[in-house]
Amino acid sequence: MKKFILLFTIITSAFTYAQNTGSVKGLLTDKEYNNEPLAFANVLIKGTTKGTTSDFDGLYFFDNLEPGTYTLQFSFVGYQSQEIEVVIEGGKTKEVNVVMSASAATLDEVVITTTTKRESETALLLEQKKAVTIKQAIGAQELSKKAVSDAGAATLKVTGVNKKEGSSKIYVRGLGDRYNNTTLNGLPLPSNDPRNKNIDLSLFGTGVIENVGIAKSFSSTASSDVAGASVDIVSKEMSGKSFFNFEVSSAVNSQTTFKDFKQMDGANWFGVVKNTKTSINDLTVYNFENSFSPNQTKANPNFGLSLNYGNKIKISDESSLGIFLVGSFSNAYEYQEGRSANIVNFGNVGSEFDTKTYSYGASTMLMGNLVYKINNNHKISYNNLFIHSNSQEIEDFVGTTPDIGRDDDDNRLINLNLQTEIQNRLFVNQLLSTNRFGESVDVNAGLSYNAIYNDEPDRRKNTFIIDNDTNRTLISQNAVRDNSRFYGNLFEDDIAGNLEAIKYFGDRSENKGKVTLGYNGRLTNRKFDGIYYDHNFANPTGTFVDVNNLDATFNQDNLDNGIFGVETSRGRNNDDDETFRPQLYDADKTTHAAFADLVYKFSDKFTTNIGIRAESIKMNVDWDVNISVAGYPSIGDIALDKNYVLPALNLKYELNEKINLRASGSMTYTYPQFKEIAPFTYEGINYQETGNPALIPSDNYNAEIKFELFPEKSELIAVGVFGKLIENSINRLERTSAVERDFTFDNSGDATIYGAEIEAKVDVFSKEVDDNNKSQTLSVGTNATIMKTDLIFNKSNTLFNYTGDSSQLEGASPFTVNADVSYRFTKNDKETISTLVFNYQSDKVYSIGTNFQENIIEKAVPILDFVFKHQFNEQIGFKFNAKNLLNPSFDRYRDVPGKPIMNSYKNGVTVTAGLVLNF
Repeated sequence: MKKFILLFTIITSAFTYAQNTGSVKGLLTDKEYNNEPLAFANVLIKGTTKGTTSDFDGLYFFDNLEPGTYTLQFSFVGYQSQEIEVVIEGGKTKEVNVVMSASAATLDEVVITTTTKRESETALLLEQKKAVTIKQAIGAQELSKKAVSDAGAATLKVTGVNKKEGSSKIYVRGLGDRYNNTTLNGLPLPSNDPRNKNIDLSLFGTGVIENVGIAKSFSSTASSDVAGASVDIVSKEMSGKSFFNFEVSSAVNSQTTFKDFKQMDGANWFGVVKNTKTSINDLTVYNFENSFSPNQTKANPNFGLSLNYGNKIKISDESSLGIFLVGSFSNAYEYQEGRSANIVNFGNVGSEFDTKTYSYGASTMLMGNLVYKINNNHKISYNNLFIHSNSQEIEDFVGTTPDIGRDDDDNRLINLNLQTEIQNRLFVNQLLSTNRFGESVDVNAGLSYNAIYNDEPDRRKNTFIIDNDTNRTLISQNAVRDNSRFYGNLFEDDIAGNLEAIKYFGDRSENKGKVTLGYNGRLTNRKFDGIYYDHNFANPTGTFVDVNNLDATFNQDNLDNGIFGVETSRGRNNDDDETFRPQLYDADKTTHAAFADLVYKFSDKFTTNIGIRAESIKMNVDWDVNISVAGYPSIGDIALDKNYVLPALNLKYELNEKINLRASGSMTYTYPQFKEIAPFTYEGINYQETGNPALIPSDNYNAEIKFELFPEKSELIAVGVFGKLIENSINRLERTSAVERDFTFDNSGDATIYGAEIEAKVDVFSKEVDDNNKSQTLSVGTNATIMKTDLIFNKSNTLFNYTGDSSQLEGASPFTVNADVSYRFTKNDKETISTLVFNYQSDKVYSIGTNFQENIIEKAVPILDFVFKHQFNEQIGFKFNAKNLLNPSFDRYRDVPGKPIMNSYKNGVTVTAGLVLNF
């Protein structure tokens, strides 16, 4: 009885106390970011030790306050602090909503965190949590922490993304270049490589990146020519006080730096080639500018330099002009030594070579951004981006073929040498406008004009026979291309426009939903031509050469004396203009799309997004080459004309304030690319690749469900499962021909993809000591994808004899994992970050085999990097990173018993140190 009386007394006292105390709650919104909820702002009760921070949705709450008058202090780094007096009454909850802003006075004194928010990991997690569609993003803060140098490397930190080694292509859930889509600030970009659909993301250095977003579920507001992911690079813009940033770095590689090195004759240290087109119009005059012989040199340390400048100009009390400029230059030397073999039917060996590859790359980037703001309701921005990149590669192959060096008494070796240089110049111009009318209407527009010049000036190939008995080298000539020069030039311009009108239900801050109506248009034109100059020797087996002085053989005297002759891919008649006409293809693609998209919040927990998109796509490819392909004439054209009506559905259920349940479904398509259709043959050192005019578009069906848990503001645990059906999927395959490795493309059949993803970002410990202004955080992040792909060959409607009945998809890694461990320590304006980053990709298909040839497989590879950063003070910082610490071997093998290795090489360990100065 006493215990019951005691319990009753406690309950009654608590109830009475609750009736005599009050509480205060409210919503903090960000005026600088369209009145979106402001997370992680500080709220203190003045004169007490009581404080809190706003949550993901901008909400804060204090309870058990004695009746009386209190002063609430609201603050956020870079924003104007506010104090508001509030009267608390017993048994009641007072609501105080606050709009946080940076006033005109503070604009010149502090860094506004609108930009910082969209760069930080916690802010991007907040956006991921609030979004209705399933997407992920990696911001500048995380890029810096993990020593990510460009947008291409950034994508590899996202769940389900991997990359083909030695290529710019990324794969998302097993789907490669043709199944992905790339935009800059929501506007499309042209490809810098005629063999790819998407631009090389490594061209975008982190100096221009605010964040990189990857959407793996789709909505009606974006292009539907996608099945893997839509990648959007958001460029930086000025927001805050004026600044000037200078960064310089240098790097050494364990197997390259200070070693003997070969470079092509032609381009300078900056990678600039002045003459990218040939002027040869007389085959009796040997008038090539560059030497066949590479330059012998030493590999210097890699070098990097970047400059950043920003300023905000106050025009009036309600308007301002932001200026952001960035420029950078970087170069890199690489050397690889390995093996290349062609494993043919039943594991037999065709050609077999020891390989040495010397690579040099240089890249220059300049970007200017102007942002004009009025009343925080209207913004006009102009982006101008120029990227110049040059990549040079010299491949030396020495070994045997079935014809040379296989017999016991044949003491000879074959020597292949290919020198390839590619110069890209990309010009991007974007005009973007965002406008808010009243409390419930937005109108946004964008227009872009882009141009890409892709030049391959003077690709040089030589084939020799090394006679070890006589220690002499002579010309080898088994095929017309064995000793040749090639000039290739591509120009593509691209015009795109977006227009959308948004009507919110209620005002924006109520977050009840919205309806969007819009239009996207794009016109792409490409012109590509290439011309070979083949050197044919009258008596190749009697022509001896000095491989260190090839100009002693390839010169005017030997041409005049008939030692060799020069012809193009169209013949040798010097008096016929046809002889000098390059092989070429012209292509254009026009896309018009209209969409309607609805986001509706049925309740505080359940939100749906349903949309419909109508697209009309017309593609034309005209070609004029010197060979016929797959029954198509050497001169011809193909036109593809398709209309689509594509639905998309995204559902989100907030189980509570920290847990989301999501589901999505959509229909999309995949158009073949220009180079996959055009029957132009690209020839490498020991392979060739040709387009297939018979290709047709693929139809894609996508579905996904996902669970997300946000334990704290910087933490995430997510699990998802996904499935895809691709009808008439397009794949790269290997066919049988006179060339040992002959690749093309085909609608191989229907493909199914299904898998599971898991992601976690967790702070193992986080400690803040306010008295000393110190903090320590140890965080762990990991993501993994398990996936199964099944491609069922369509053998009734193809020109190719596939090996077996099914295969995994090209580039689909069944298991991928990314992980990192990061320690961060701050004290006042000093900061130290150390991060260990790991990536692993399991075996995956490189190309699909035909005619009893099994698939070629890329072997699993583990990558380990270490990153260290220290900020001595606000002005001086130091960076150090060591990449590829495990230095694994990159191997490809034929999928036959014994798994014989076809290609193998290592990249070495690269160590980089850099100094950062801020003014």
